Amino acid sequence: MNYASLRVAADAGVAMFRIRDSDLSQLEKHIFKRYPSREWGTFFRFGFRRTKWGIAIYFIEGIWPEPGDLDRQSGMTKFHENYSRRAFHESGNHEGLAVGVIHSHPVDCPVRPSDLDDDMDSYFASEMTAFSGGRPYCSLIFERSAEGLSFSGRIYDRGVWLPVESLISVGPHVSRWRSQLLPDMSCLDTLLTESPTARLQSVMGPESKQRLRDAVVGVIGNSGTGSPAIEVLARAGVGKFILVDPQRFAPSNLERMHGSEWQHAELAESPFKVALMRNLILSINPTAEVTSLVGNVLNTNVIDELVRCDYVLGCMDTVHGRVALDELSRHHLVPVLDVGVKMSGGSGLVSEQLVNLSTYRAGLACAYCRGNVNSQEMSYELMSEDERRAMHEQAVLAAEGGIDQDQYWKGRPRQLHTVGYLTTMAGAMAAGYVEGALTGCFEIPQSEMQYDMGRANFGFVAPPISVREGCQCQSYLGWGDAAAPFKNVAIPAHWSRRAIELAEPAGFTEVRTRESA
Repeated sequence: MNYASLRVAADAGVAMFRIRDSDLSQLEKHIFKRYPSREWGTFFRFGFRRTKWGIAIYFIEGIWPEPGDLDRQSGMTKFHENYSRRAFHESGNHEGLAVGVIHSHPVDCPVRPSDLDDDMDSYFASEMTAFSGGRPYCSLIFERSAEGLSFSGRIYDRGVWLPVESLISVGPHVSRWRSQLLPDMSCLDTLLTESPTARLQSVMGPESKQRLRDAVVGVIGNSGTGSPAIEVLARAGVGKFILVDPQRFAPSNLERMHGSEWQHAELAESPFKVALMRNLILSINPTAEVTSLVGNVLNTNVIDELVRCDYVLGCMDTVHGRVALDELSRHHLVPVLDVGVKMSGGSGLVSEQLVNLSTYRAGLACAYCRGNVNSQEMSYELMSEDERRAMHEQAVLAAEGGIDQDQYWKGRPRQLHTVGYLTTMAGAMAAGYVEGALTGCFEIPQSEMQYDMGRANFGFVAPPISVREGCQCQSYLGWGDAAAPFKNVAIPAHWSRRAIELAEPAGFTEVRTRESA
């Protein structure tokens, strides 16, 4: 692929640009202020993460031009030297952030870079790289017409130019634009004469089909709540999935795990849950793209994949997973819907059937502000077996000496018991909210809400959410990997740093009964 005289590397990967919807509105207001016939532009700061597939970049803020920084007499975007120097100085910051350029083209003018754009990018890429010590440089072109917003972009990183494949705007709704310089994929369709999502389209509109097919959804935890969510999203036509779960299927999973069958419990070696979910997705939609990762949300290659997602569903029951997804939403601008279920009771009576839905997004209060994190439980989850044994021994010695043993060890957190009807309801509801966000048809009404299906009026609670005084959760938004020193959770040294990626769909044909085993 060529951008005039600047050649994009054919096999070096792609780039993705993420921005909050409020920032995109401000950016459009600025760069289109001389529309329809004249250009305008700005430098901007961004965070980034390099991955195996390319690079993800996150808009932080504009380095907005001051009076005299741009040439108002020219119909094109021309940066004066003092403005460029300010941008070069910004690119040399100590936080690890990078600097790029965004400018507009006149209405109905293609967003393909001109020769002048090539000259500008060649110069800025060279200078920004030198001033920043090797950080990437990004250049984006926007155009707005009756058909809506269109864009193209490229990133210079470590000696090569990468195409910006997608622009994702994150807010209550999630919008995705595909670069105008890439092939149009909207004409692709299934061979079925009637659309499998015809009923959905009749409610959400015909454009919902393409929007869901273009979407990438991550699901962390592929059992009770994750499996029904995956099935609902697959049947809705979501085109790409990132599945993450460390466990193999167990017989007790059969009651609540969609896509599982009794034969799976009879296999010589139980299949991984992500393999079962991949097979379920492909049985519904053979054209879907599924990345299956046997591992944890803290694994480096899991994060590499999650930053590609339009939306991520948290369906796990770990505290460290909730904290990690909360930080993913803030530092990498990936919206997250966390799903929790809890059942209590005894003597054959159920007293509590809770479902909790928490939306995490840059700008909203974090999991700590909401009281959704128990730091002691998270510490237990991240310990090695030797550390747990030592803490338990210290607690025993403390008790023998008349000292409160709870300061050393409170024991293993109890297993949360759930059943299929509750997890299915919670997972399907969460999937519906994701569909609403991806299509723009509706949004989750509260950033935090809880209900109990066994109580009158469902015992609905939506507590007011506010940022706790002194919390830093409104800082480092969009910083990407530069926010690493400010994270509340990191992968322990005794864990594997990478998840296992399953390469091929699993057939699960080698079955043996327990009797023959």
